[in-house]
Amino acid sequence: MSLSLRELLETKQTIFTAGAGDALTARLIQETPGIDGVLSSGFAISAQQLALPDVEFYTRSDNAYAVRNMCSVIQKPLIADIDTGYGNAVSVIHSVHEFERAGASGVIIEDQISPKRCPICVDETNNILPLEESVGKIRAAAENKLNKETIIIARTDATQFDEVVKRAKAYYEAGADLVQPISRAFSTKEEVKRFVETVQCPVSLVIVGWLENLTAEEIREIGPKIAHFALASVTAAHAAVKNVLETIGENQSSVGTSSKRTPHGEIVNFLGMKQVSELEEKYLPAEKELFTK
Repeated sequence: MSLSLRELLETKQTIFTAGAGDALTARLIQETPGIDGVLSSGFAISAQQLALPDVEFYTRSDNAYAVRNMCSVIQKPLIADIDTGYGNAVSVIHSVHEFERAGASGVIIEDQISPKRCPICVDETNNILPLEESVGKIRAAAENKLNKETIIIARTDATQFDEVVKRAKAYYEAGADLVQPISRAFSTKEEVKRFVETVQCPVSLVIVGWLENLTAEEIREIGPKIAHFALASVTAAHAAVKNVLETIGENQSSVGTSSKRTPHGEIVNFLGMKQVSELEEKYLPAEKELFTK
């Protein structure tokens, strides 16, 4: 039995998650030792469900549907990226409830204006909401969640160090369990470490861009409570699928692609066909007997 997200926060120095945009990827994360949980990455959901950039083209319902599918095949905790919360502070309450019901153990709410634009998709980030309005959204989420164990992570897309610190502290005081800066707010690991030490509260950190060059020891030295490898799965999947399709397109044959693909039998077993067959044998009448009567 996997530990809950709250238990992991209380017992582990650093929690490591990996991003997923679909249930298959979430299931792979579930089966991977050393990864503590799943991040339902908005970038990955937009890419894998719609093949579109992460600029809030998918709806709250689309997002919650993807999260529900992921949660149905994992036991490890899932943290849902719920973008801006899909509206004002009152709307955020409904959003948090919807993702809790979908199975999420925690949610990440950002302070961009809506529709958001993922910082790694654009050269310049969106404008961010006034501090007072952003604080109200975090307070609404923290005070009205259905489950007291649900973790609220407040993300700020501010990029100027003093403003990042100011907003992070304000969100934590408003009831967030962790605060999350964006990677482009910093250019060195020393700057990230200074942020963690300055805010004096638990930090959630997405390992993207230049941060992907950090070792596990360096990440722990910086000191985030959660480190999310948000894009590793979707970028790896894109490369692998692109490679095998190019080979088939070039040769009109799948010969030569076997070393880059999971064998059919292995993936069938991974998806649980054996368990389905066992249930059929237990509960369904034998077809031969059924159709010879």
